[in-house]
Amino acid sequence: MAIWIVGFSLFSFLPPDSQFRAFYPLVKTSYGNVCHQQPDKSFLVNGSHFLVCSRCTGIYIGGFIAMFFSVFTILKSLQSKSFKYFITFSLVMLADVLINNFILTEYNKTSAFFTGYLFSFFAVYFVIFEIQRNNFYHRTQRDN
Repeated sequence: MAIWIVGFSLFSFLPPDSQFRAFYPLVKTSYGNVCHQQPDKSFLVNGSHFLVCSRCTGIYIGGFIAMFFSVFTILKSLQSKSFKYFITFSLVMLADVLINNFILTEYNKTSAFFTGYLFSFFAVYFVIFEIQRNNFYHRTQRDN
């Protein structure tokens, strides 16, 4: 996931004369399969747009953070409520999409980023919790 995040943001941090810029068309096409890549909906850093929109940026970063924190016991209290949070933030993100696309005239990158982040964080955390709860990660014991 970290490599994926670096991939869509890397070109914004590279110097203009970098040799890696030769790979820009290939990388842009790769991310074009998962995002609409509209420049007005993407973060602009150092004069270059990220290769995914602000909502997708939030989704990928939220998923990465959730995977990172799932290693620790910090969020154990969220396990029993993870499905409720997942549903709640799915609805919040849906409302944000509808508001940004049909009601507001100007796209709000900040709200798109945070709704994507919260949705993905709790979606990934919910999936991880369900995998642990159903013991999918344990080896089955063979009968002797």
